[in-house]
Amino acid sequence: MTDCYTKLRMEFAVLQELLKDGIFKERINGILAVLKEAIDNKDGQLILYCLENILKWYADNIESITENYFMYCESDYLDNYDKLTEIYHEIKENGFSFDEQSETQKASNPPVLFLSHSSKNRTYADALERFITGLGVKKEQLIYTSHPLHKIPLDENIYEYLRRNIDRNIFMIFLWSDDYLESPACMNELGAAWLAKCDYTNMFVPHFSFENPKYHMCAVDTRKMGAVLNGDKHCKQSMLEFKDKIVKLFNLPVDDRDVTYLLDNFIDEIKAVSYTHLTLPTKLEV
Repeated sequence: MTDCYTKLRMEFAVLQELLKDGIFKERINGILAVLKEAIDNKDGQLILYCLENILKWYADNIESITENYFMYCESDYLDNYDKLTEIYHEIKENGFSFDEQSETQKASNPPVLFLSHSSKNRTYADALERFITGLGVKKEQLIYTSHPLHKIPLDENIYEYLRRNIDRNIFMIFLWSDDYLESPACMNELGAAWLAKCDYTNMFVPHFSFENPKYHMCAVDTRKMGAVLNGDKHCKQSMLEFKDKIVKLFNLPVDDRDVTYLLDNFIDEIKAVSYTHLTLPTKLEV
């Protein structure tokens, strides 16, 4: 049975996604930021305080939400409201329970890499896939939905797969781009990673807009440093650090000459992709 802490993380991710582009977000973003911090710190009293305020906000705005002509997901709001109400009363009546799975227990599970990306950035993602598998990561140890050898199993729903595997030792690689931030599928993967409390590494396409407000509203810590895939010396150093992390995670034997070859090829690939992106003319919409 799912504990109320896990259920709350799930419903928080749902509410944050509902409000991402909504007309009501300015009225509740402050309390959502406090709730996220309270959830991360497992602060039961502060969580209750935030839930009380969110439920009050819902009660004050539910009529506007359901009657607004521009709202196409009012049923999702109502479902979220009902579930948050249930969680609130469960906490009030039974106290606050946390998933007690230890980090040691989680780390003992076989590791899996998940390369979260927009299909529009597949050329960068393909280069990362070749670098990762070149280090010795096996096809079943990498989830990369744009590649036939690393996709989600046949007939599986990606979100159900992530939900069932929430307690596995999943390591996320976020390939950030402006296209990523506009993709509902990518945002759901991001929310699932936050829900599962996955460790992660940030990768950025060279033309990513770091000032994009949607980036700073994401559930993960956007202050965490990452690698900008532009092929410069900073990118090369970041990829060496990334290599060390992967080698340690999977306990891989690595030859320095092989790493040098892999890294040189990777740098050449992403430089070529970056050059193509900068030189191709923008297509006009017709």
